[in-house]
Amino acid sequence: MLSPSKPDIQRLRLEFTSNLPLFAKAVVTDRNRADLDWSRGQFTWRYRNRVKVQRAFAIGSYKPAPYLSAEAFYQSQYAKWGTTALYVGSLFPVGKRSSLDAYYEHENITIRAQNQQLNQAGWC
Repeated sequence: MLSPSKPDIQRLRLEFTSNLPLFAKAVVTDRNRADLDWSRGQFTWRYRNRVKVQRAFAIGSYKPAPYLSAEAFYQSQYAKWGTTALYVGSLFPVGKRSSLDAYYEHENITIRAQNQQLNQAGWC
């Protein structure tokens, strides 16, 4: 997003995701992501690791896929694991090739002197 009061950020995103089938048709997804940022000649990076357990089930021919997920963020400018997020949600198929992701998220941010906790719900 562009903002006239903030400098532009050039970002390169690297991501690797693996899927591991479990018992009872559940799947574990492990996403590893690095965001490499350049702004005003400074370089910072952030590493994110998200583990998600998901299982689709059938209601007639409709197959929603509820999930639980946890994500941890390491931020180079603070040299620490500064944020953790817990998610519960479900993917709801819409047509043959798309789905709606409805979720609740609890986020704990510890990079400042006082911890900040956010509770959010949304869909995408």
